[in-house]
Amino acid sequence: MDRISLCLIARDEESLLPGCLESVRGAVDEVVVVDTGSTDRTIELARAAGATVLTRPWDDDFSAPRNLAARHATGEWILMLDADERLVPGAGQALRAAVKQGGFALGMVRLHNAAHREAPVAEVLAGRARAGTVLLLPRVFRNAQGLEWKGAIHETVGEWLLRTGGRRVQLPVDLLHLGYTPDMLVSRSKRDRNIALLAKRVALEPEDVTPRGYLALELLEAGRTDEAAAVVEAAWPLLDRQPPYRCFSRITAARGILALRQADAAKAIETADRGERQNGPHPDFDYLRGFGHEILAVRAAPRSEERGTHLQLAAAAFEAASRRLGDDGPFEFLGSVNQVRCQLHLGVVRLLSGKPGDSLKAFGEALRQEPENPAARVGAAEALLDLGDPAKALAVVEQALGQGPDGWVVAASAALALGAAADARLFLEQAKRRVGAGYECLHRWARHEAVERACGGAG
Repeated sequence: MDRISLCLIARDEESLLPGCLESVRGAVDEVVVVDTGSTDRTIELARAAGATVLTRPWDDDFSAPRNLAARHATGEWILMLDADERLVPGAGQALRAAVKQGGFALGMVRLHNAAHREAPVAEVLAGRARAGTVLLLPRVFRNAQGLEWKGAIHETVGEWLLRTGGRRVQLPVDLLHLGYTPDMLVSRSKRDRNIALLAKRVALEPEDVTPRGYLALELLEAGRTDEAAAVVEAAWPLLDRQPPYRCFSRITAARGILALRQADAAKAIETADRGERQNGPHPDFDYLRGFGHEILAVRAAPRSEERGTHLQLAAAAFEAASRRLGDDGPFEFLGSVNQVRCQLHLGVVRLLSGKPGDSLKAFGEALRQEPENPAARVGAAEALLDLGDPAKALAVVEQALGQGPDGWVVAASAALALGAAADARLFLEQAKRRVGAGYECLHRWARHEAVERACGGAG
């Protein structure tokens, strides 16, 4: 038997719960809802849908109701959703096929944040109505002995997975998430709530780096960089005192992100190496290491041996991250690094290495997964430009002329190569107005300087 139990915790979710439960019809065999104090019709609606409803007073602890639901689940597998999440059409069949095949303890699914609540599912999946990139999150679990969520917030089964050596795999299952649309964030003040609960968890578990990592990342998302840095620096000396099954991915990611924002490439690389010594290879660590070497390559003299070495190390790191994203290693996965981000960086590194053909392949893979990704379109156009096809480069980049300067710089280069100096000057002026407003690749302003000189010379 491969019965699936949906486990869900809820409070005052009468507007969202019906849609969630409807999306899993036929995909699960039972529904277990733990209500943490609803004053609306949440319990009534859950029971009407055939769910087993348990109640537990809310005490600022997400793990407790998760574990209560799991203890009452009778299926061999557990699907964990929140009321603001939905299986997209076809995901139920994919889920059934995955658990029938089995062979894993934890299944990662693809989560798509809707840009607004009324966004059509197809538009969200295609990226046109998605907020941010696709995330990989743990949502499917074998209902095995010892399965336990830990942490008052951002609860995780990571320690269970690492302790038992369970196999983690990616599943071809897509979720639609409504909870991070602007209206939902404002109405529920999720980020403020998360930060407050995580600060409380840090106080309760002062020796555990896990909640500190979550708190630092949440503060970074909120733009509170100085506070995030203080949390990280207080946590880092605790690493040597952590048990061997504890995952360092979050605290490592937070420290690495801070280092990259400060353009401290050496610190980013050292941070990734420290995390790997504790937990072994991990895509997050590869990504941080690759980004660090990319920065060092840009700083090195053009065509120097130093630049070539850093470009090789960066490419190897991004390729390792991409490869490891498909591995089934028993590590807890952060989810912020994905194939698209790896391919975007790999495309840039290949361009800097003088390999536009390989660069175009990397950007093309990113576009295959996210057809509307503007950075991938700009990168592909730049690769085409280096391959000697400015007309096609201009056609590709025209669809990515947005708020950032990068596309305009590449458009200016393409226009100049086509003999349209006046258009190149106009594009370059647009680029200058947008500095700091978008995704600026580390290397692209070298083109800006060359185009500006050429445009000036063209009069």
